[in-house]
Formats: sequence, C-alpha cells, structure tokens
Amino acid sequence: MTPDDSLYDAICRYAARLLSDPDAGKDIAQEVFLRFEQQRTTVKNPQAWAYKTARNLIIDQYRKSGRTETLSDDLPADATKFNPVILAEKKEIHTMIQQKINDLSPRHREVLRLKFQEGLKYAEIAEVLGESVTTIAWLLHEAIAKLRKDLTKTS
Repeated sequence: MTPDDSLYDAICRYAARLLSDPDAGKDIAQEVFLRFEQQRTTVKNPQAWAYKTARNLIIDQYRKSGRTETLSDDLPADATKFNPVILAEKKEIHTMIQQKINDLSPRHREVLRLKFQEGLKYAEIAEVLGESVTTIAWLLHEAIAKLRKDLTKTS
C-alpha cells in the first residue's frame, strides 16, 4: 500500500469530510499509512484497518483540541453546472436530506457515511466501528427506514 493507492485518496476524502479541512485529511491519511507500514504483517483487511485507524486519529484530534461538537456531517458541494432553477431545487432537496440525516443518532450517521460515502462492506464497517455485522445491518436498516419515513412525510 503506497500513498498513490486509491485507498489513500479515499482516506484523505473521509478525513477531510469529517474534519472539514482537506489539509488535515491529508495529514491523517499520511499518519494512517505510516502506521500501516509499521504494522503491515498484522493487518488482515487493509481497507477496514485504514478507516478504523483514521477514525480513531480523528477522534483523538477532536479530543486534543478540546472541541465538543460532533464530527462534521457536511457533504461536498455539488459542483455540476445546471440550470439555476434545477440547481436550486437540488440544493433544497440536498439540504432537506442533510437535515434529516443530522437528526439521526451519531451511530446511524456514521454507518450511513461508511456505507454510502465510503463504499465499505458490512464486515468492514463492523471492523471499523467494533460492532458485529448483524448490528451494522440493523443500524443501517433503522437509519434508512427513519430517513424514508421522515422524507415521505415532508414530500
């Protein structure tokens, strides 16, 4: 695994989203890959290990900085260029969905983020969060069901 790997880029994006800072995301990814080189022989699933390590480093960074707010849930802005009316509608829908996601518990938000933003499999999410695969499946089911219910109420 080298910094040129797509996993490195994915960890950079993941950390940058959580920290709302692309430079801090790169720092986290570099630290993850330095630790990987030190522990290469003991790592069974590099992708899950990398996400878990990044997540732990980010939590440590929050604790050290004394920040009390939760990890950022902001999604990257939609950079596609469309008709202003369509763009406004998409932004309104995105804002509504993001508000509903923010209403979820932190565990549900994290499972959604790892599954849909990061593309991890249930087993990898379970390893990252230290939960069973069954628990991850249930959390994901609950989160999607709540979003579906809340979003159909508002439409």
